[in-house]
Amino acid sequence: MDFWMIERKHLKVDLLEIFSALDNIQYKYDWIISNADIFYPQLENTPKEIKDRWNRSALLVSGQELTDRLSNDYIHFLTGGVLSAVPLGTKVEQVNKYVPHWEIENFDSPDYQFQTPLTQLEILCYDGYAWVIICESDFSEFVKEKLPLAQKPDDYYRSLQKQTAIE
Repeated sequence: MDFWMIERKHLKVDLLEIFSALDNIQYKYDWIISNADIFYPQLENTPKEIKDRWNRSALLVSGQELTDRLSNDYIHFLTGGVLSAVPLGTKVEQVNKYVPHWEIENFDSPDYQFQTPLTQLEILCYDGYAWVIICESDFSEFVKEKLPLAQKPDDYYRSLQKQTAIE
């Protein structure tokens, strides 16, 4: 498993910019969204059905729905969230066989496992200040090529320490 981190302040349109850089990868999967701390930037304009649906502890959405909600500024990931890419057409019944749970203690370790056996890629909103892409090694070169600001966790933390020292 490979881990890539990118600071949110480097992204003009946050998660949508990651999707775009990765050739609109959101449309190639359905997404299990869990452990999400969601903010509704347009609280008054966000339809009640969307707020009710996105307030669940785990949610299965299409890439189209995810894009629409982000593009229309109906949702924004604040300090956390796990987006697990699963095959297109995955049924809720398949997801319900597993309890999506992200284990922070295994983050960036060889023991890290995706939330479900269906998961093929994960994108995490990490403490609100970074996005983390977790992928198999064969996808890593693509991430590195398409998101040049993405760094391995050790490099990312070193660069944060340098920034803090300068400030």
